[in-house]
Amino acid sequence: FMLLAVQVMWSLYATSVVTSAAYVAGRTAARTGSAAAGQARFSSTIGDYDASVAISVPADVGVVTVVVSGENPSMLPDRFARALPFANIERTIEIRNEVFVDG
Repeated sequence: FMLLAVQVMWSLYATSVVTSAAYVAGRTAARTGSAAAGQARFSSTIGDYDASVAISVPADVGVVTVVVSGENPSMLPDRFARALPFANIERTIEIRNEVFVDG
């Protein structure tokens, strides 16, 4: 039972960190207008964790879309780990880039 509790806590922590890194990467891409800058920021923030990111920056830089997917490492035996609903991370984040006009 204790191993399951540790696995749940680890998965929640990993999901939080990946979601936060995706948000920071999206903000970086929105601010710079470069998806590559956002992906570099995601990679530097997340380190060796096995997650992939796709960042879409439209030409008019209105809404930046960040799609992150990853798999949480398991501490449980494979036959139990596959059945867990929180083994995979799938997040889509949209960040609006607003421009303020003096008026």
